[in-house]
Amino acid sequence: MKENNTKFRESFLKKNTKYLASLCLTLLIVKDIPLVASVPLIRVKRSQIRCEPIGRIMERGEKRFDAKSLICEKESIEVLNGATIDFLCYSSGNILKLSSGIVSDKCPKIETINANCNPNNVVGCFRPKGGTEGSDEPTIISPYSTSTLNSRPEITWTPVKGATSYKVKVESYEFGWEKIVNQTRLTYPSDEKKFQPGSIYTIYVFAYKDGNAFSYNSTLVNVLSVAYQEEIAFKIKRIKDLGLPADETVLDIDAIYASENLLNETIDLLKTATATPSRNPTLYRVLGDRYLRAWLPNEAKQQYTKAFELAKNSKNSKELQKAQEGLKMVDFYNQLPTRRNGAQ
Repeated sequence: MKENNTKFRESFLKKNTKYLASLCLTLLIVKDIPLVASVPLIRVKRSQIRCEPIGRIMERGEKRFDAKSLICEKESIEVLNGATIDFLCYSSGNILKLSSGIVSDKCPKIETINANCNPNNVVGCFRPKGGTEGSDEPTIISPYSTSTLNSRPEITWTPVKGATSYKVKVESYEFGWEKIVNQTRLTYPSDEKKFQPGSIYTIYVFAYKDGNAFSYNSTLVNVLSVAYQEEIAFKIKRIKDLGLPADETVLDIDAIYASENLLNETIDLLKTATATPSRNPTLYRVLGDRYLRAWLPNEAKQQYTKAFELAKNSKNSKELQKAQEGLKMVDFYNQLPTRRNGAQ
């Protein structure tokens, strides 16, 4: 009898070795499930989530998400021990102290394109940089917005039909200067006093023909105060200290700049990031958003087109849709009337 039992066991083990091994592995996996589930999720890249993120967790302390993780709209966080964590809010550009709860209650979703000007709200539309390339008036391209950190900004504009020269004029309560040039770009003169923090300046570009000015364009420029610049620099340092992938660092810094309307700084940042060239459609799409916000639809169209191609090739449906929306907005902007000025 013992001999028969022994033979039976040997036969059973021989036939069911694979089954028993699989059963043991399953038991080990089941045993470790609680341990795996307790490890915080890390969602560092925008490609790892399907939403448009509203911000990023800056430090550890959240139950489900580790530091560096992106958070979607309406998602809630659970901070351990009833404490708070630092959270970079993209819409405000601020680093918030958040306790447990729905994040978007304190950090609303960001508007990627000018919400005050769209096909449903034409009243809010205008073209402060009126004109197109080759028109009868200059269009100041840069500085791209009224706010800047640069005390010696480069000044560029579109060419004017028939113009033989241009006069660039800068005025403020503190000082003023003017230069005559025969091109559409002027590096801020090194022999002129630079812009001062906390002050507002007016830049004019006049188009001349045969010594007479026949059209012009102007823009205001405000250099942020020293205290404001230091605050922005601190937030950017916090982002860089996270050690994020290069593209994510650029996009987070863009959120800081965009929240302060620092289009000069963020357009230059994104242009550098895409000069490699990058294969990330988000970089090009965001650059398109910034150009459109600067009322430069033709420049925006180039970036949206590139973003569309990259998103299509990589089957990135989220960015593909956003690029398509951007191209529709470009068509809408190009149909808006152009404001025209007489030279003074």
